[in-house]
Amino acid sequence: MNGMKLFGFASLLAISSFVALSVAQPVPAPTTPDKLCSVDTSAAFQADTVVAAPDSDGFVSIFDGRSFKGWWQNCLSSHSSDKTNGAIWKVDSTRQAIYAMSRSGSGGLLSTHKRYAHYELMFEWWPQYGNDGGVFNRYAITSSSNVAANQMVLDYLGASGVFSYYSEAGFPGGRNGRPWSYSSATALTIPGSGGGAGSGGTPDINDWTKQTSRKNLITGYGPADIGCAASGCVQADYLRLWNGSGWMQVRQIYYGGLSTTQPTSVTSAGDKIHEFTFMRKHYPLNDTNLSRMQRVDKDTAKWVTVVQDSMVLTASQVNTYQKIAPFAFQIHGGARYIYANNGGKGSWYRDIKVRTLDSLGRPATLVAVALNPASKKVQYDLHVVSGALVGSMPFDHLVTISDLKGRVLQEYTGFAGANISHDLPVYSGVMLVKIATMRGVQTLRVNQATR
Repeated sequence: MNGMKLFGFASLLAISSFVALSVAQPVPAPTTPDKLCSVDTSAAFQADTVVAAPDSDGFVSIFDGRSFKGWWQNCLSSHSSDKTNGAIWKVDSTRQAIYAMSRSGSGGLLSTHKRYAHYELMFEWWPQYGNDGGVFNRYAITSSSNVAANQMVLDYLGASGVFSYYSEAGFPGGRNGRPWSYSSATALTIPGSGGGAGSGGTPDINDWTKQTSRKNLITGYGPADIGCAASGCVQADYLRLWNGSGWMQVRQIYYGGLSTTQPTSVTSAGDKIHEFTFMRKHYPLNDTNLSRMQRVDKDTAKWVTVVQDSMVLTASQVNTYQKIAPFAFQIHGGARYIYANNGGKGSWYRDIKVRTLDSLGRPATLVAVALNPASKKVQYDLHVVSGALVGSMPFDHLVTISDLKGRVLQEYTGFAGANISHDLPVYSGVMLVKIATMRGVQTLRVNQATR
């Protein structure tokens, strides 16, 4: 992690018990025609995206809820047997959501025009059991029918599992990890069905119990914080934390693999890619009315760790596969995915937004605030008690701890939440604890000798 510890908090969700009965997805009432296959070659297309102001945490919307502005369907992968129409992608402007489904077995990639390097992606997702999809990170078109990517899988179907990583179409690293695998929508197996982390990765990427048995590098949560035993989360915890009958919120952090000075090249020793995936119940379990667009306060739900992983690539691998590139939502091709003439209802996506990170995984907007000498001075509900930074924070934040000479002792990002408690580094002397959010900066002066 380049010496940087990432850490964050959110408050506890009062979670209702899992309801085994599936709540039917709404019948789509799309207001746009299908997004058919196209080719993104124009520089103007590549710059195209939704114009939106950053929210209070620096996330920018990339889906306007009304159109496919900023998006195109890539049908060059092997998933698109139909190279003209690809998969079914429609926008329902009433529900401000994208409706996605295979077209009689033909899949496709709903891709951003804009290219990204290091980023944090957040979206809401409501899949039908049987969904076979994914997020293609920084993908590379390697032929007229092949797209290689470091895929975050969204496989909500038997013998697979959501939210891990897979080396799609020859992407290096050998990823094939599933934190759990399904035998039905309400029954799963831990460890999952994946083949493991591959070269240079986390050995337990396909074991959610082991993933959750240790404190997450970003959230700072251990198993007890999300209601699991010290040994980690099991099937009963999954059924408690997963909404199998409505909306889930997904958060993916993806960074690294690029030089900090030349973003399209790397050092001779290669570079490391970091991947984190989180989920949470963002909507009430019994809220099935998509037209209401009901929100709950983000601080009522904790982000639950699914995967924390990293892998090292060689210089040539990074130069081939990890240039600044689009990302895409994938619909898998083939008969196993539910599609229109097989009675399926596909998946819904909405509230899609992105936050740009730097090469160390820090939110660029928060770094800019922290480095700006004219940043507004504010006061947060955070203070130091017994050598720990404790309190509440309604915003995502960047904390930089330095000595009086400006040397950084520790740095971490955190999610908004309550009941924050973070141990300060062991240091003999005065430390400056700078807390930056989109609102402004607060600096605490801490004397280690008297703490």
